[in-house]
Amino acid sequence: MNESGYHVDKSERVVAIGQRIKAVRVGLRLSQREMAAGLNTSASYLSEIESGKANPGPGFFLDLSDVYNVSIEYAFHGEGEMFYDPKTRLPRAEFKDIDDIDSMEKLFWLMNHSSMVKNSLLGYAARFYLENETIIKKSMQRDDT
Repeated sequence: MNESGYHVDKSERVVAIGQRIKAVRVGLRLSQREMAAGLNTSASYLSEIESGKANPGPGFFLDLSDVYNVSIEYAFHGEGEMFYDPKTRLPRAEFKDIDDIDSMEKLFWLMNHSSMVKNSLLGYAARFYLENETIIKKSMQRDDT
């Protein structure tokens, strides 16, 4: 749901992600070509992401986080600060234990490093949503009020 109380569909979410990634790039005073080079991707792909035409995967968010210290929670959800605090951020090597998964960054890392985990989580999420769609929608309405 957005601030007006309307359900946000996938395309609106992808556009919002693109806008946040563009805000990061502009905040860092980088051109699309410069940021894309740092992320080892093309400027045209970055342009598609920023315009909401492409939906980046976990690897993109991890690279964005690693190279530019961008908070995955901010880039993906718009929550929290734009950048991680380098004083409190754990090195990724310290959370390879599945019991440590307590943030988007850690979950994306796991999904990016294991296709089995990624596919299993996506399958589970789809089944969970289909089985609980009415309850989830009611919960979303309560959470937004």
